[in-house]
Amino acid sequence: MRILLDYGGVLAFHGDERDHADLLGVDSEVDPYPGWIAYFAFRDGFVTTEAGYLDLLSTLTGADRAACREYVERTWRSPEVPETHVAAIEELAADHELYVHGNMALPWVEAVLEDHAIRDCFAELVVSSDVGRAKPHPRGYLRCLEGLDDGDRVVMVSDEYDEDLFVADALGIETVWVEQDDEVPVKEPDYTVESLVTVPELLREGN
Repeated sequence: MRILLDYGGVLAFHGDERDHADLLGVDSEVDPYPGWIAYFAFRDGFVTTEAGYLDLLSTLTGADRAACREYVERTWRSPEVPETHVAAIEELAADHELYVHGNMALPWVEAVLEDHAIRDCFAELVVSSDVGRAKPHPRGYLRCLEGLDDGDRVVMVSDEYDEDLFVADALGIETVWVEQDDEVPVKEPDYTVESLVTVPELLREGN
């Protein structure tokens, strides 16, 4: 089975980027927030390297390169990845082919997975900065389906039904929704779980 795991909100948890606005010397309440502009440019492939992202962030904020790099370390490079999630990924990888399918910058995803010694658990990292389109654009989904034969089972796990799993369902991918109190899916997912931790058990039960 091929399992597509959403990155942010399922595998890793990021705080509010604006909590570290002081490192850049900017107002966290300014709209549009300059950190978001730089992030979306990198995340969606308009800026193609971390060096380019740092240059853009420095230009937008006036912060020097060292401050911008520290900002990255405290935000995108330091998400919370619970040990229970690491264990769940290792368990899933023992029996299944795992993909990351996420909206994020590829170098940061690779670094975080390396930090937690789980990069080798993933056959592919299909990330928006590399694909050039963010979910729910179908380009990343189609890349995740490459190499499969008719009848091969594919499952996607995400905490966002309307943005992520809706398209997965349309492409014939089974949907596992990590339940969120503030979202009511437009369509019933195939399976609902409380967190990534319960996915191995769900699949062991033959679902």
